[in-house]
Amino acid sequence: MALKYETNQYVIPRGRVFFNLQRADGTFAGEYPFGNCPGVSLTIDTEKADHYSSETGLAQKDAAVVVRIDRTGSLTCDNFSPQNFARWLSGTAARVTQAATPVADEEITVSPGYFYQLGATPSKPLGVRNVTGVVVNNEAGTTPYAAGEDYEVDLPTGRIQILAGGAIAENTKVKVNYTPVAGSYDAVKSGGSSELTGSLRIVSDNAIGGNRDVFCPLVTLTPSGDLPLIAEGNSTDFAQMEFGLEVLKSANAEAIYVDGRPVPGV
Repeated sequence: MALKYETNQYVIPRGRVFFNLQRADGTFAGEYPFGNCPGVSLTIDTEKADHYSSETGLAQKDAAVVVRIDRTGSLTCDNFSPQNFARWLSGTAARVTQAATPVADEEITVSPGYFYQLGATPSKPLGVRNVTGVVVNNEAGTTPYAAGEDYEVDLPTGRIQILAGGAIAENTKVKVNYTPVAGSYDAVKSGGSSELTGSLRIVSDNAIGGNRDVFCPLVTLTPSGDLPLIAEGNSTDFAQMEFGLEVLKSANAEAIYVDGRPVPGV
């Protein structure tokens, strides 16, 4: 009879990534999808303690014991959802509602050739977007300047440009009236947390090879690498965000679990 060899199990890994944030009180928020992750990898480094025999003239290694193991890796994501952007910025994401409340006499000191953001305050530095009815008046608020001659307006971004050669002089105080359009938008801001702690789950859907789901009960994610805000390239150069990954051993679980899928009748 011919020898029988085990069939090789080749894998092209694919799958969905879920992160379960651990709150400050130790509870977990629930698994939230990262979206498309072109790369998730693990790296294992070990340290051994070597022992050498002193029973003969030539000291020979007679034991090598693993005394430390580090499990690290990286996670690369190109799904720029507000939640993921907030994760990478170690910050927060929120849904903000903008009311259609008219703004009168917003004072700005302007000069010809420069651009100015409407609604910018220390608590809201990006200002307002999507506005209507913009009128730029003199400092007293009684005489309007001429749109198209003295200034221009970009309504979607809520920005005004003071035109050179117009009636508005250098370092002039103007008062602007406008009305924001009612609506809501996503807002993200950075924070003070340097890393995220939680659990990580990968639900496998491989291009080839049996599916094995991976679960890490306790990991930390640390933002790393470069994030292009403006880039020259073609349609294949999609921006990506990268996280450093460290897998920890929790008190009541192992560091990594990998499970296959039950096959009916097998």
